[in-house]
Amino acid sequence: MRRRPAQSPATHTLPNGLRVVTCPMRHAGSLSFTLALRAGSLYDPANRAGLAHFLEHLIFKSTRDFSRHQIAATMQRCGNRFDPTTSKEMIWIAGTVPMGKVDAALALVASVTQRPLFDKNDLETERQVVLEELRDWEVDPSKWIEVLTDQTLWGSHPLGRDTGGTRASVRDISRAHVQRFHRKFFHPANAVLSLAGPMRADEMIESARAHFGAWRAAPGATFPKRPPTIAAAPSLPQSRRARMVRRADTQQVWFSVSTTTPSYPHGHRAMLHTQLAQVLVGDGDGSRLWDGLRERLGLAYEVYATLDFYAEIGVMSAKAAVGRARAASAVKETKRILADTVARGFSHDEVARGKDALAAQIELVAEWNAANAARYAELALFDQELQTPVQELAMLRTIRAREFNAFVGEQLRWDQAAVCAIGEGPALATISS
Repeated sequence: MRRRPAQSPATHTLPNGLRVVTCPMRHAGSLSFTLALRAGSLYDPANRAGLAHFLEHLIFKSTRDFSRHQIAATMQRCGNRFDPTTSKEMIWIAGTVPMGKVDAALALVASVTQRPLFDKNDLETERQVVLEELRDWEVDPSKWIEVLTDQTLWGSHPLGRDTGGTRASVRDISRAHVQRFHRKFFHPANAVLSLAGPMRADEMIESARAHFGAWRAAPGATFPKRPPTIAAAPSLPQSRRARMVRRADTQQVWFSVSTTTPSYPHGHRAMLHTQLAQVLVGDGDGSRLWDGLRERLGLAYEVYATLDFYAEIGVMSAKAAVGRARAASAVKETKRILADTVARGFSHDEVARGKDALAAQIELVAEWNAANAARYAELALFDQELQTPVQELAMLRTIRAREFNAFVGEQLRWDQAAVCAIGEGPALATISS
């Protein structure tokens, strides 16, 4: 008999406005948490790209309660399973700790969130760390292709900026800039704390209240104003549909073909259709890209499709890394495969296998308390219903091939895709033409 891995999640709002999502998982052996804030790079001032990401680094340096060494020691004693991250729309701090370390972990997260010092010496040291991180992205084609894709899809819109900013913009960020950003966006009404593990819901709420109940908004606190986002696929002029970076120091050409997709405003069923499309297009064995580029033609080792859901829109990308001499053939074959998914659709057998694959992924992730904490934090932050894996699986079972193919044909506009490449050779000429 299949056991249900978690009770239904619930949201409780503390008096200070902090939303706490509880997800009791009776059989888990540890507690996972995600504290998410609407404070991502989308809200960086135009001339301060990378500010949110820089702040995320700095809050873990020192606070009013912890020195830099004490923060490091506490994280180490808790198992070093803390993961602060900045995305386009969010800053979040996630972690998984043994039950005996819950109080220590939440006390640390509360301190770095509410009471960072932004010490001047820490600022300059961490600035060098962030600059090295940017250099790492610049020299790694598998990372830089993501930046290039965003720039091509979104142009001057904040979604088109690199989350880390540029070396020039990071050098110009001051302590006052960081403090102002923190005062504006780091407050309880702009945050969600999600907890998943073997505690009861009332115990989770009490822990949240103990560590975050005294959190108050600073003077000048506000809610971020989201820059207007194109609500449908961007209508890209021909001059912006292709972007290339010539790199003579790599023997491969990295390329991506990207289009926008439905996201939260379109409803959970549309998002589930989109996830199924990503599985069938490029999620490992059995997918169209894997079978066509790797198994049938032997063109690539790295070939896959990615999917990102933003608050208003999604982006799907087909990506591959191919030797220079064969990259032009790989680009042409990728575009043919993607066009065929729209023109001819997927067979009933493919859709059935794709549904089985996606269902297996949902079931496996549902057993993982860290994934549940992160999932419900994002849904709550974007004011969405807390859709459970059980509900998702029930909805997935109702999807039929005819309905799915109609969705792919209408919603995945590969004919308006942005095509990007990094490397050298004839593939770049193929893309530009």
